[in-house]
Amino acid sequence: MTGTTDKLLVTRTLEGERNAFGELVDRYQKVVYNVAYRVVGNETDAEDVAQTVFLKVYENLATYNPRYQFFSWLYRIAVNEAVNAKKRVRKSVELTEDAILTQSTPLDGAMAVDVENQIGAAMMSLTPENRAILILRHYQEFTYRDIAYIMDLTEQKVKSRLYSARQRLGKILIQKGLKTEL
Repeated sequence: MTGTTDKLLVTRTLEGERNAFGELVDRYQKVVYNVAYRVVGNETDAEDVAQTVFLKVYENLATYNPRYQFFSWLYRIAVNEAVNAKKRVRKSVELTEDAILTQSTPLDGAMAVDVENQIGAAMMSLTPENRAILILRHYQEFTYRDIAYIMDLTEQKVKSRLYSARQRLGKILIQKGLKTEL
């Protein structure tokens, strides 16, 4: 990252400097695409979501509160847009190995790959909200506080939904014959 802070880039964008917003897009487009891809499950929809996210960010930049980190605000918009897109589509998604393993921790051996495949397939069986909360906590390693902000929930509600999502994921994995503790 360059030395320019996100807040300064936001200010410069609001003052009419077009290149400043371009820097924000360059800085975060991969992260936005990745979260969208993890929620919607395919490249085309993820690209559409990412494009929509940056359009919404640009249109609503004046509402950004600099008390908060820009990244958290952007991520909140990205998660919400991805979840909404997944709800709109309501079609089954064909899983690929890339979709399952993208951004996961590299694990050694064929057994580990099989476990990752089963977890990925099970994740796609969850609701978009449950999948998003698990991704935010376990893949993106956000704090409960950050997840609460991103998903517009209380921290207690985040913990409750995360617990429920883990339970649902565990049941799916047990049904598939993969016994694991989450």
